[in-house]
Amino acid sequence: MPENVDAMPSKKPLVSVLMPFYDNGSVENRKNFSEALSSILSQTFRDFEVVMVASGEKKFASNQARRSGKIRLFFFEQKAIPGKSLPLREKLYGIISARNLCVSKARGELLAFADYDDISLPIRLETEVGFLRSHPDIGAVGSSSIIIDEEGREIGRRAVFEDDAEIRRRMLQFNPVPQPTLMARAKLVREAGCYRQGEIPEDFDLWVRMAKITKFHNLREPLVKYRVHSGGGASNYAVELFFGSLRVKWRAAKTLGLRPGLRDIAVNFFQFLSLFFPNFLRRTVLEKIRSGVVIGNRA
Repeated sequence: MPENVDAMPSKKPLVSVLMPFYDNGSVENRKNFSEALSSILSQTFRDFEVVMVASGEKKFASNQARRSGKIRLFFFEQKAIPGKSLPLREKLYGIISARNLCVSKARGELLAFADYDDISLPIRLETEVGFLRSHPDIGAVGSSSIIIDEEGREIGRRAVFEDDAEIRRRMLQFNPVPQPTLMARAKLVREAGCYRQGEIPEDFDLWVRMAKITKFHNLREPLVKYRVHSGGGASNYAVELFFGSLRVKWRAAKTLGLRPGLRDIAVNFFQFLSLFFPNFLRRTVLEKIRSGVVIGNRA
């Protein structure tokens, strides 16, 4: 059972920031998480809580939760493998279970998604709350991103398509809504069924189901620094992510009435070829293709 180690604020916040974290004892992972949490705690918008679901080792997470009364910590039981990545099946089970637990414990009307190693810019929550308040027909809003390396140095920008129609159409090419930038109405995430076990990428699968019941929008202004790694993490599962994405795209075509064209086929074929690139080169090249060629440097 999850364990709450911090007293709940009495007033329900408007925003719940969802932060799952698997702690395998890595010094780098802990440093990244501490920086990511700091970026949330220093937001200009203050009516929020942090719903933190930690698995693996517990001491570091408990210490981090003491940094602010806004943090509500729950533990999800998952055995840590010191210094190593989990096998894919175990990793998927853990992250999807942790994300769903975050959603179930969230008390806010709006959910802000945050990954353990990405940095939210100070005005992120304020900007997204303001947009959703002024656009009641939009159920979820994301943004473009500043891409940083392992040391936090800027190495590029991730551009986005902005309007809902274009976001839907591009679902046959790639996931057009960066999860670490997203804020969504909680009732719509729950109505869509949250994350599903066995799906990879689990966020893309959720967006397709949400697209059946609401509209998306991306802001051109970057609100998050998105960290890429030279190896490890998602790089270890590139083949599985590629074929999982194909399944989600096929589902998007059927459920959203999308018809693939030559450009869609070309983008997916290049993604397949990129599987044979070295990890860091593949991610760098794909970002350049996505932002510079497909989208056209709109960030």
